[in-house]
Amino acid sequence: MFERYTEQARRALFFARYEAFQVGSAFIETEHLLLGLFREEQSPTARVFALAKLSIDSVRREIDARTARRAVAAGSEEVPFSPETKRVLAYAAQEADRLLHAHIGTEHLLLGLFREERGMAAAILAEQGLQIGPVRDHIVQILSASSSLPADFPFSRFVLPSDARGLHVASSQRSAQDAPEAVTSPWSVSAEGFTLRELIAWAYRADARHVELPAELDTRERYDVRLELPAPQSWPALDRLVQDGISRHFAIEVTRETKSIDVFIMTASDGPCPGRRRADEDAGGKTSYASFSTVDTSVIPETSPLQGSAWRDRLNSIGPIILTATTMADFAYCLEEFVGHPVIDETALTGTYDIAVQDEMQGVDELRRALVQQLALVLTKAQRELPILAVYRVTA
Repeated sequence: MFERYTEQARRALFFARYEAFQVGSAFIETEHLLLGLFREEQSPTARVFALAKLSIDSVRREIDARTARRAVAAGSEEVPFSPETKRVLAYAAQEADRLLHAHIGTEHLLLGLFREERGMAAAILAEQGLQIGPVRDHIVQILSASSSLPADFPFSRFVLPSDARGLHVASSQRSAQDAPEAVTSPWSVSAEGFTLRELIAWAYRADARHVELPAELDTRERYDVRLELPAPQSWPALDRLVQDGISRHFAIEVTRETKSIDVFIMTASDGPCPGRRRADEDAGGKTSYASFSTVDTSVIPETSPLQGSAWRDRLNSIGPIILTATTMADFAYCLEEFVGHPVIDETALTGTYDIAVQDEMQGVDELRRALVQQLALVLTKAQRELPILAVYRVTA
């Protein structure tokens, strides 16, 4: 469970436990994790806090004003994560995946704190004027900028070049088993091993599952792209350069739309659910991280004749699926990978759950039957109005 965590992230978790212990808290809460992030003075989060003029002393005062101090627990007692903090850890893993990072660092933990809106940390950050979108963008800047670039680099003085034809696109040598990689600095952009769907999602900061492509473009062919600039550009300017370059190369137009699209609605039935158990009811006995611990799927061969989304109905195997301390909304999001359509949570099940779907399932229909039999969850096909990135061919 700790393999992906950087040393800075692990130390932040250690200090979070120390903060909880110091005030006699029965759990490591989101506010304790926020304080733990301040301890890593050389981390990306430290630069975010510095830019926002946020100090550990001011945050501690805000926390003290909201909580009552209790007697310090005995040193041998284990302090487990609260249900809210477990969700933060799960969100951190999702944020790392979203940014195509193999590691989970302090920056991902901070983004996880924003997403757990019921936690005290999120409230304090919001009151300080911090929002997840700008913070996520700033983190991307910090991680991808050249190490020689000063933190207060005046990006605003540079303008977007009139010619956006500089993006070079080539077929990639990376296979489906290799995770895509992207590196961006004010002087250059490089992305390797992306499908067109993934490339568009990356360029527009969207989810690849919410990109609607024409069937003939929805293939698993992978591309490398590179953009070299004679002078540094602002991050919005870089985004526009990459977006325009993709549109020119593939002769496409990308628009943000709201469309009636095929979805699955997830609801809860009254049947038995041996594979679904409330995780927050006995949180006091849990000390493990909340995470998607295993989600195993078979790999579709590169030589498969199926194109577009057709392969999803021929999945060789799905499962077993084992999730720890996850919300129904996050489980629905996880299922989107398998069913090939958005999954909307309408279960009305709150809190977090441990989920186990046993055995391997052949295709989407078997997955749906297993969800009913083991989790008492029903996936129903429907249509809903949802925001998407729509891609159209541009004809000469």
